[in-house]
Amino acid sequence: MEAFKTTSVLEFEANAAFPRLDASEVAAAAAFGRIERVAAGSTIFRTGEGPVDCYIVVTGAIDIIDRSSSAERLVLTHKPGGFTGDIGLLAGWPALADARAGLDSEVVRLDATQLRHLLLVHPLIGEKWISAMIRRRAFLLSGGLEGLHIFGRADDPATLHVSEFLYRNGVPHRWRDLANDDARAELARIHPEDRPVLPVVTLGSSTLLTAPSLEEIARVTGVLHPIPTGCFDVVIVGAGPAGLGAAVYAASEGLRTLIVDPLGPGGQAGSSSRIENYAGFPEGISGRDLALRAYMQALKFGAVFAVPRNVTSLDSGGDGKHAIVLSDGALVAARAVVVSTGVNYRHFQVPGLAELAGVGVYYAATQMEAIRCRNRPVHIIGAGNSAGQAAMYLSQFTDQVNLVVRGKDIYSSMSDYLADRIVSNPSVRLRLSSELRKASGAHSLETVTIEETTSRIQSEETSGGVFVFIGAIPATGFLGKDVARDPEGFIFTGANIPPGVWSRADRQPLPLETSVPGLLAAGDCRVASTKRVAFAIGDGALAVTCLHELFDT
Repeated sequence: MEAFKTTSVLEFEANAAFPRLDASEVAAAAAFGRIERVAAGSTIFRTGEGPVDCYIVVTGAIDIIDRSSSAERLVLTHKPGGFTGDIGLLAGWPALADARAGLDSEVVRLDATQLRHLLLVHPLIGEKWISAMIRRRAFLLSGGLEGLHIFGRADDPATLHVSEFLYRNGVPHRWRDLANDDARAELARIHPEDRPVLPVVTLGSSTLLTAPSLEEIARVTGVLHPIPTGCFDVVIVGAGPAGLGAAVYAASEGLRTLIVDPLGPGGQAGSSSRIENYAGFPEGISGRDLALRAYMQALKFGAVFAVPRNVTSLDSGGDGKHAIVLSDGALVAARAVVVSTGVNYRHFQVPGLAELAGVGVYYAATQMEAIRCRNRPVHIIGAGNSAGQAAMYLSQFTDQVNLVVRGKDIYSSMSDYLADRIVSNPSVRLRLSSELRKASGAHSLETVTIEETTSRIQSEETSGGVFVFIGAIPATGFLGKDVARDPEGFIFTGANIPPGVWSRADRQPLPLETSVPGLLAAGDCRVASTKRVAFAIGDGALAVTCLHELFDT
């Protein structure tokens, strides 16, 4: 393909990640930006600088250079019609690589606001551009860039937590297992300490952080940035499918939108390795990929994300304004709030599970957890779709997958197509009428005790990972007592609000409005919701319809 060339790391034949703009499209883009001339050899932007602008090559060439490994590496060259940037450009993240003029060049330069306007005014250009940005991030994540190196041990929860954050937010990185001699030698060269505090985060030959908090790693990667001042039309708490759906619709309809989440886009769905019953994706899609696509859409329309941040308090005054205090002390004002915090997988009381959480006991089955269990026996606890999807996904990493089910079959609790796959998968051993009784290990999980409940026979087995999917509880504990909830914590909305709780005499609550006027709930966290991705995204759209009606009253 003329627009780029690759090194031997990855070869592309006809990759939509690097399309060329034709002459008319370059001219349209130039109307939103400005023409600049760049001398051969000049650095256009450097790794870590941010936010960076977008550059479209009119004449000449721009080389993209990876400096995150021990030596510089040419990733690709943009030729006339090619353009720089991926998701991080609209998100305001720093550059992941250097850009250097390979020849005397003429370029069109656009900042993020100008690019956003271009994509909205010219939808055909936007279609090409957005598709390219998403595919480029996939290219970078699959090895196009070395990215950050995270040195740590498989039995270190802090290492997993940092890796999970980077994975969820689409930041290129590699986990370097210190059980490996090469990883230990490289860490000793870069960070020569006898007992380094783990994890150690490096870029190229430099140490960036040791034992970082999520806030520190977010600040270094550019995921964390200041929240714009002024009152938002809506603050959305939770970036799962419902929150992302609300963000896309709200921002696209001109509402000033802020999304707050403690980890990043995806919510519980983001931990799903494969979603196969979401309309429009017959081949299935991972929860992380679906979330990043929705994230990109929301950014395109101007939504702002506050990650990683929690809501510590929410005060809904009688003046139609809501005051939200975030975990970093930031105070945000909003005309309305949408709670879309979803649910968390339920923990259960089995000896050893709490002590080994994050070091062999997991409540998600993504790439981060799977690579820590490669070629080792794993035990999945549960009989729903989440457990089935985890079993199928983990069977790509090990042929010793145990699906431990309390009941006598899986068809009553799992989609038929998924149950059929479980039964026919030679790498999955279906353990019916069985329960986990104990998890054991000195510093990380080593063994589990499984009881066959009919015979009462127990067996102690080696295990590299226990994955728990036994139902969920709503993530609504941060809400005040004025928000009416059922005994399990699910939020009442609309017609489901108990009699005598609604405080307004002049109108009835809107369909997704809670017992507190102007405070809405969407997705899995509310009463009577259907626990499906499509329903959650539809709930997000309905929340925005409610917002318009709320603002008109």
